[in-house]
Amino acid sequence: MPISTRRIALAATAAALALAGCAGGNASADGGGTVEITLVTTDLYGYTPLFEAKNLQVPGVEITYRKFANSAELNSAMEAGQVDISDTGDIGPITAAASGSRQKVIGCTQPNNQNIKYVVRRDSGISSFADLAGKRVGMPIRSNHGLLYQRLLKKNNLTDKDVKAVDLLGADGINALLKGDIAAYSVNSPSAPDILERHPDLVEIDGIAGVVNNLYCLRVSPQAYEKKHEALRAIFKSASALGLWASQHPDEAAEAVKPRSDYSLTTLSTTFTISGAGYQPIDDAFLTKQQAFADELQRIKFIERPVDVRKIFLSDFNDVLPQG
Repeated sequence: MPISTRRIALAATAAALALAGCAGGNASADGGGTVEITLVTTDLYGYTPLFEAKNLQVPGVEITYRKFANSAELNSAMEAGQVDISDTGDIGPITAAASGSRQKVIGCTQPNNQNIKYVVRRDSGISSFADLAGKRVGMPIRSNHGLLYQRLLKKNNLTDKDVKAVDLLGADGINALLKGDIAAYSVNSPSAPDILERHPDLVEIDGIAGVVNNLYCLRVSPQAYEKKHEALRAIFKSASALGLWASQHPDEAAEAVKPRSDYSLTTLSTTFTISGAGYQPIDDAFLTKQQAFADELQRIKFIERPVDVRKIFLSDFNDVLPQG
């Protein structure tokens, strides 16, 4: 797994940060007074690639940036406390909690409700979800794509007997669409604008935006939350400011990430443009919506037991969000 390290400890402030968190065990294992944080970056899923590209700096913290080949390995590492922070959709922590996970969420973006697209062949004659009646649609089912599918069925007075969902991911989904094995594919950014840019014979259909919020959240391991609380707080303060900057300057954010990405500048800029206006407060209004979301996931049998979202989504760091 590729690993790159950003050593950003500042000796003048390391002692103060270590002292502030000493009751929670914030000191590093080597006793040097620097808090060690492992932050997992993704393929432009949320803002973490920008954190690495812009060399996110926090006094008194040593951040190691890391990538994982698949989500199963990442989830295992998060549960074991081998990594501290990673991006996730808001559906992930809820389904994980239903299975006994103790991972926490310290921040979520504003809605990314334009992020997911339904892509079809230009010559298919399909212009809306209703036109998919009697056809097959590809998607990663156990995700927000599956939730979107369920909501679109209801919105269009259809059932899963009318539209067949096929569990497909990534290149397999696009290949199946190009070959005609499926009539549409549900895909989110940056893959969506990239696919539409590379395949002019494909187009998106109407009526998809706004059906799911598709929040991007920062989750932390239970060990990091308990023992590195002050370091996480300092990181989130800088991260939230950088996320807001990216939403206001998508072209510049794209330029920053481009050297580490195979996507075009157009795709990257489009992704930052629709990725939500930075992070939002985890307040009572937010938690009410997320509880309704969790209850919906149980009704449609994405999860088997009820989940109390207040044990997952935490409001500890609301006060460090950018003001205005």
